[in-house]
Amino acid sequence: MKDLNLLRVFDAVWTTRSVSRAGERLRLTQPAVSSALARLRKEFGDPLFARVGTGMEPTPFCARQAPALLEALALVEGTLAAAERFDPATSTRTFVLHVRDIGEAAFLPGLLTHCKTAAPRLSFTTSYPSHLESMRGLADGSADLVVGYLPELEAGIHRRELYNDYYVCVMRSGHPLARKNLTLKDMAAADYLLVDYMGSGHAMLERRLREAQIARQVRVRVPQFLGAPYIVSATDLLWIVPHLIAREMQPRFNLTIKNCPLTLPQVAVDLYWHDRFHRDPGNKWLRQTFATLFKGRFKV
Repeated sequence: MKDLNLLRVFDAVWTTRSVSRAGERLRLTQPAVSSALARLRKEFGDPLFARVGTGMEPTPFCARQAPALLEALALVEGTLAAAERFDPATSTRTFVLHVRDIGEAAFLPGLLTHCKTAAPRLSFTTSYPSHLESMRGLADGSADLVVGYLPELEAGIHRRELYNDYYVCVMRSGHPLARKNLTLKDMAAADYLLVDYMGSGHAMLERRLREAQIARQVRVRVPQFLGAPYIVSATDLLWIVPHLIAREMQPRFNLTIKNCPLTLPQVAVDLYWHDRFHRDPGNKWLRQTFATLFKGRFKV
């Protein structure tokens, strides 16, 4: 295939399963994407993608050829990226981070302080979409890094550990359980606040609550971390949360932290990026900066 742009169109349609969304990603019109897809179909002698419902699904031939085509594109783009120069002192690049609100509070102050002298013209945009959207964002380049706890990864995603955490139970300081060691019986009788985790590894927590027959006592669900301590400090709800978050919130909201008697795994907070951008100089610089600033920084 002589035209690299055809590979990029194939990759975009494969990733988004949509001609229109592929066009948005590539900043091409829908007719331009359709024309490129027609050329691909002619070159391979196969429809490649067929409309199923509102999306486009690959044909069996396409599914067999896709790994080799995507790997070829990654190699070429990796080579091109390696040839590019990234100078953090002068770059005006905007990096996109997928990170939860509590991650913004934990990482952005230190990152921005570092960049004030090391990379003063860089900009950052954050969001936290669903797990699937984050993985697509890494694959199509609309996100540079995901920061969080995502143990279930797709092919082509790299991971770098920042720190490990563990769950504790948080309550207001005047809670009836605040002056005793928590037992499973106490927890079975209590009511809870739960942060919805949108496909992250923390979804395991709710599974464990169901197994312990506690999930039915979840009285409040919120989509973000930073609103939770306001609710917990004014009610008798318990909140099972990573220790780092509890430690940061405890003095501000007069909370009590208790060891959690439920058996729960540790929480691994990591960086994630796609193989397509593994050799990108800017992405490499940002990954190394995160590791330098934060790896092991949050002791638990």
